[in-house]
Amino acid sequence: MIFVAMSCTQKSKSETEVVLEPDFSTVELKDHGAEPFVFDVEAYTLANENYRTAIWTGEYMQMTVMSLQPGEDIGLELHDDHDQFIRVESGVGKVMMGDTEEELTFVKEVADDFGIFIPAGKWHNVVNTGDEPLKLYSIYSPIEHDHSTVHPLRTDAEEEEHA
Repeated sequence: MIFVAMSCTQKSKSETEVVLEPDFSTVELKDHGAEPFVFDVEAYTLANENYRTAIWTGEYMQMTVMSLQPGEDIGLELHDDHDQFIRVESGVGKVMMGDTEEELTFVKEVADDFGIFIPAGKWHNVVNTGDEPLKLYSIYSPIEHDHSTVHPLRTDAEEEEHA
């Protein structure tokens, strides 16, 4: 005996499907925190050409957008006191995580629309393995970088970390 259950819903004439395309005309690549802010995340992420740009820095949370060139990586790092979320908007790459710098045993390929959760206490890195920029955004809580941080190049970020 086979049972098939089906459900159909019909939209009323007043309901319409809204499809929004990224609006690059409204992108202002600056730190908009700590005021209320509603924006097109994809448009901001794709418009960013800098290695890192802080888009919103509040008292307890921060979002940055990043653009990694082919072969470039974020750099091996560890956050002892907070988790991190990364979303890939375009490009392809590889994420590696582990309990020590030498043992990054968790390795996954990532591409458009992938999300990455990085637990506090895990060493991690993201590498662009493609031939186009890897565009992503990252959310930290608590904040990781100074308000209005802009690093045009990875070397700028490294210099600031060592200063």
